[in-house]
Amino acid sequence: MHLFFVSGLYYYDKISLFTRFVMKIMIAAGGTGGHIYPALALADEIRKKDKNAEVVFFGSSNRMEAKIIPQAGYRFYGTAMSGMNGGLLAKAASAVSLLKADALCHKILKKEKPDMVIGFGNYISVPMVAAAHRMGIKTMLHEQNSYAGKANRFLAKYADGIVGCYASNLDQFPKEKTKILGNPQASAAALTVYDQSEIEKTGLDPEKPFVLIMMGSLGSVSVSKYIDEACSLFDDSYSVVIAAGRSNDYVFENAKRDNIRVLPYVNGRNLLKGCALAVVRAGATTMAEIGAIGTASILIPSPYVPNNHQFHNAMELVDQDAGVLLEEKDLSGKKLAEMVNELMKDEKRRKTLADNCRKCGKPDAADDMIAMMKEIMDRG
Repeated sequence: MHLFFVSGLYYYDKISLFTRFVMKIMIAAGGTGGHIYPALALADEIRKKDKNAEVVFFGSSNRMEAKIIPQAGYRFYGTAMSGMNGGLLAKAASAVSLLKADALCHKILKKEKPDMVIGFGNYISVPMVAAAHRMGIKTMLHEQNSYAGKANRFLAKYADGIVGCYASNLDQFPKEKTKILGNPQASAAALTVYDQSEIEKTGLDPEKPFVLIMMGSLGSVSVSKYIDEACSLFDDSYSVVIAAGRSNDYVFENAKRDNIRVLPYVNGRNLLKGCALAVVRAGATTMAEIGAIGTASILIPSPYVPNNHQFHNAMELVDQDAGVLLEEKDLSGKKLAEMVNELMKDEKRRKTLADNCRKCGKPDAADDMIAMMKEIMDRG
């Protein structure tokens, strides 16, 4: 991999610069995994369907996408840009960075000449989608959450098409150009085949039903305390796998039991497929995956996200009897253990939750989104 820096523009190259493919798509995505991984899932599906298609990414040069996207084998343009949160000085700095990013996006688009630009949310998508619109390039947005983010709400007027994951998105965007097709991550999750070797490696009984507790890839110190308290109250008729998170330094004191394992990281999709019950956050990626897989779940939405969007995500399932809500403000070790024990004793209830969750899922999201892209591009 090579890294170039020209006039504030970072350019990562892992694919030959001299090859011009039949169709080229520019994707703007970054900030968090909730924006990045759905974008990569769509890119992978585009390349799977058309080996001659090319997908190029744009994002922040100083955030996680600058490493993750090139590692996935895609060319990546990045620039430093700050969000609009904070006081007057922060907003002024953001405005300046937006103007610089806008000029860079114009240069990138003039050079790459993509057939379409797709924004996956986050402020980094604003200059790229807006510049594409001004240059007459077809544009599309993808909204992962039930409560749309500021960037996508702002960009809606510039988009030729908008893809949402929840019916509530139809009230947030122009209905005439919005379709509820789901999250491309769901398409990848739907193909998951459970491999019990991951359970076997922990020393747990692979024939015993297990509960997966997973508070995102980084984990949650605030919730870990209550999970730890619940460990001493979980019934021993099932196993418990706790994915503590890579950045979680909480020490579990009550998990030293034969039927409980605490791991820093697990193959989430695999264990979501194999578990009898999941206790999870309600982030966009997790929601897409449990919907595609059909997983009975207790949802603990993070209250620390913009617009409390995880709560709204969770309620989309709860209202369909496809998940059980446990808000963090109501959380205790005793309450969590009671809910888990009750559901693990009620297989019929778990099956109802799993079946309803699967009905809410959209495993064909990537295919449907590609079909919509072609429809927009065919309009000329």
